Amino acid sequence: MTNDLLETLKHKRFALKPEILLTRNGPRKNHALAVEDGRVVFAGPLPELSPTDAASALSLPGHAIVPGFIDAHTHLGQTFGKILIGGEPAQIWRRLWVPMENALDDEAAYVSAKWQFLEQLRGGFTGVVNYALNDSSRNAAVHRAAEETGIRLRSSAGLDEFDGEAASGGAARSLAEILARIDAHIEETAHYARVTPSVSSSSFFGNRPETLAAISEHASKRGILYQLHANEHFPEVHDCILASGKRPLELLNETGVLGPHVLIHHATLATDREVALLRETGAAVAYNPVASEWKGNAVAPALAFAAHGVRFGLGSDNTRFDGFRTLDAAEHAQRLAFGLRTADFSAGAGWTWVDAITRGSADAAGWSDVGVLEPGARADFLILDTDRPETQPSWDFEWELVRYYNRDQIVAVLVDGRPVLAAGQPVGWDGREFVRQYRELAVRVGSVPGIKRVHGASDLYRPKTAQK
Repeated sequence: MTNDLLETLKHKRFALKPEILLTRNGPRKNHALAVEDGRVVFAGPLPELSPTDAASALSLPGHAIVPGFIDAHTHLGQTFGKILIGGEPAQIWRRLWVPMENALDDEAAYVSAKWQFLEQLRGGFTGVVNYALNDSSRNAAVHRAAEETGIRLRSSAGLDEFDGEAASGGAARSLAEILARIDAHIEETAHYARVTPSVSSSSFFGNRPETLAAISEHASKRGILYQLHANEHFPEVHDCILASGKRPLELLNETGVLGPHVLIHHATLATDREVALLRETGAAVAYNPVASEWKGNAVAPALAFAAHGVRFGLGSDNTRFDGFRTLDAAEHAQRLAFGLRTADFSAGAGWTWVDAITRGSADAAGWSDVGVLEPGARADFLILDTDRPETQPSWDFEWELVRYYNRDQIVAVLVDGRPVLAAGQPVGWDGREFVRQYRELAVRVGSVPGIKRVHGASDLYRPKTAQK
């Protein structure tokens, strides 16, 4: 970041004139962006910029400004297990994630969250939706990490009705206890500027359908997001049909769970009828393309979501926290899974996936004033270096964002109009020292008892050669 840019961004009100400004209607040249008190006050053609802003505006030739990326689905307690999934069969959550998250104390929860936030910011994400059944103490640690990094966070808390499978025995806790936990979480997040509450449930694995419906109704009344995994893997769909005669999204709809306040994670095995149910109820979906590539049973029909008006965004699901590679995977997975067999060479076109990781993910997260650069929106955005051989000459900026841009082109990441990352390093704290300080803890968390890999390290499968 140049000194001129750094000084400009220190002002309460500032204006920037990039070579490209990505608007809701696509990339625009000869446009400017003006910010005051953390919100966009102008985003439009240069001739319409006020004389005062025009006089002080900083020109940024060879740069683009785009809305910050939003990760619509991640698990902050699973940061140090991401590489363990290499080569593993799809059903890993009991073998890897459950023992890892159960072993987290408050310090480990703080380090896991802050480490992931650092990776997220380096990957262009300005906002994160966390799925977790956190208690107050663990969430306090996560919220501290969010405040220290400056990232926007959709926090999460929750309680399951049962310990283990819902059919395995009596309820471990009452609905009143569950709702009280939700209300406490709302109060615990009230004083944070960039942390907003949500509730998570383990779907049918830990709750009866009527309990899920009651939680959903309560979340709707309290005006918060309700997060659920559904239609992700074959066993889940199979078991739901055996138990109820219906597929997961069908059952969620029948019992009144689905609604515009609900965010469904994955929906990789959604049928045409279930896609219609998502559209009719207004529920949103987190499409997690890298999770499908690395540890899934299928690829979500995101092209169908887009065609039929289902709200959806892009998530990482604890694979890699790089927005540009997420964009690439989103288009790539749709092309291979659906486009090739129908000669659909556009596969949604570049803009579909750029829109999904910005406006779409923000909408799915319940953030109405994030994900777009227009007056009144929060000034969460990226400044990108466009002057690279990989991205010049420029013919189609949004396709280039999907296929050619990289995180090393991120000059700065801003949240509420203030830089939180510059030249790949966090602003206001030492990211390298943080990693050095907590590397041993990261290894320990990723090696807790109970974690079981069935495939093993890649080197185990290397052909053995005779020693000379």
